[in-house]
Amino acid sequence: MHRHPWSEEFAKMRPEARYRGVGPRNYRRSDERILEDINERLTDDHHIDASDIGVKVEGGEVTLSGTVADRAARRRAEDIAESVSGVGHVQNDLRVASRAGSGRTATVGVGERVEPAAPQGEGSVTGPGAPARDAMVAALDNSSMVLGKQPLPEDDTLRRGDAMVGSERRDRR
Repeated sequence: MHRHPWSEEFAKMRPEARYRGVGPRNYRRSDERILEDINERLTDDHHIDASDIGVKVEGGEVTLSGTVADRAARRRAEDIAESVSGVGHVQNDLRVASRAGSGRTATVGVGERVEPAAPQGEGSVTGPGAPARDAMVAALDNSSMVLGKQPLPEDDTLRRGDAMVGSERRDRR
């Protein structure tokens, strides 16, 4: 029987049985071991400051509480806890710390009212986006000067007059 040179490589690529995570019947890791693993992994992670994270384990369900620096750290802490063997569910109650004006750290929780950073326009016909639109228009006006373009005149009659002058120049050619 003739064998192709690739057949041996193909045989090596055969899927192996993977039984990782399949334990003996009725085996369940203790909450203490799960808690220890999560605490070690959070401590060893280079991207998370876990000094203000609380971990509680009951019946294989993990509850994370406390504060972290940003949303990425919040998600990463949840992923770390979920990756531990024996964890059935992770309840992520971590809050993201926000910077207050005085340099102190404050937390914002679900359902808490957050004051706007800048006062919003009142009675605007276009709704709450009007202040942002006005700021954008002002920025565009300023950038046209930077680019060497002249801003449009405020009076509408001047615009029409300029358009007429431009069309007369084209007609003369």
